Amino acid sequence: TSITLSRSYSPHYDDMLLKARQAQDYFLLQGPPGTGKTSMALRFLVEEELHSSLLTSHSSLLLTAYTNRAVDEICSMLEDAGIDYLRIGYEASCDPRFAHRLLDCVLAEKPRLDDIRQQLQEVRVVVSTTSMLQSRSFLLEIKHFSLCIVDEASQILEPNIIGLLSSSSIERFILIGDHKQLPAVVVQPDDEPTLHDCRLSLFERLLRQEREAGREAFTAILRRQGRMHPDIAAFPNKFFYAHEQLQPVPLPHQEEMELDYRQPSEDALDDQLKHHRVLFIPSNCQLSLQRHTLTQGQRIVNSQFSEATLVAEVLRRLYRQIGSAHFDADKSIGVIVTYRHQITQIRREIAKLNLPELLDISIDTVERYQGSQR
Repeated sequence: TSITLSRSYSPHYDDMLLKARQAQDYFLLQGPPGTGKTSMALRFLVEEELHSSLLTSHSSLLLTAYTNRAVDEICSMLEDAGIDYLRIGYEASCDPRFAHRLLDCVLAEKPRLDDIRQQLQEVRVVVSTTSMLQSRSFLLEIKHFSLCIVDEASQILEPNIIGLLSSSSIERFILIGDHKQLPAVVVQPDDEPTLHDCRLSLFERLLRQEREAGREAFTAILRRQGRMHPDIAAFPNKFFYAHEQLQPVPLPHQEEMELDYRQPSEDALDDQLKHHRVLFIPSNCQLSLQRHTLTQGQRIVNSQFSEATLVAEVLRRLYRQIGSAHFDADKSIGVIVTYRHQITQIRREIAKLNLPELLDISIDTVERYQGSQR
């Protein structure tokens, strides 16, 4: 408890950062959706560790996650913060923006073992997926880490992380995750009797252990989220986060009261889309939706829509309401599906709309969206 922070980072994060710095073995940070666990919390943890280690010894950080997309998010944060780092991995699975940070790219002209050792020893932050670290375990023999931070840790089961965290090259670790979001995918049945439930992530098991022991010194929860409007946050707050009770930061978009689109409404569905932030459209009912095709200008009436066609129709209406001047394919709309084959079906229907701006919107699975936002 004699350890203090080097500076104040944010009133909403300082208490958590201090507890994480004082924890000598491990620390668990629960970050519900939109609470900035990567963009803010992870960044502050890295900056504080780098500053503190300068005062003692030249130690290093290992930042890891289960998926390459989550590692891309970490790299994006490091780039924004201006922190130098080295990434372990393959170019094919790395976002092109960070390819120049890959070890293989840095060593393109010097692929010898002593050059690898020198590069690793000089850099203070190393980033990689957990599977890549396990396949290149010799890296832990070359470099010592004062701290290992695992992001999206609630997706990682014990066999995929215990071998890494128990290495003598790692002094202590921090797990960042949220066991109430997407869990690890396992085939163990819910009712199968086992000595230990193998469906639990190490993050959730340790978190339960701390709470059952009544300890709070080694855990923290981020409660202020900057992603969802309160109308949208009301659902997860009621059914998933009754204990945590997420609060808006608040940011400007969280204080808007009315939805305001500039175009007049076509029909009842347009009115629904204009005036409700959460809307459920059942796909198994008879729908009579009218739309105009840009190519022929004739009216087409479909009495029954497939889900892919219905999604495309909703996208068309949202694009019309937002307006071409304000529409941004990277921010305005995202489509989340359960299975990958649905992506192709939806894109095929979007192509029929003859709206090029909709071709670049993000359509992906729940698992691949984890850690992202739209």
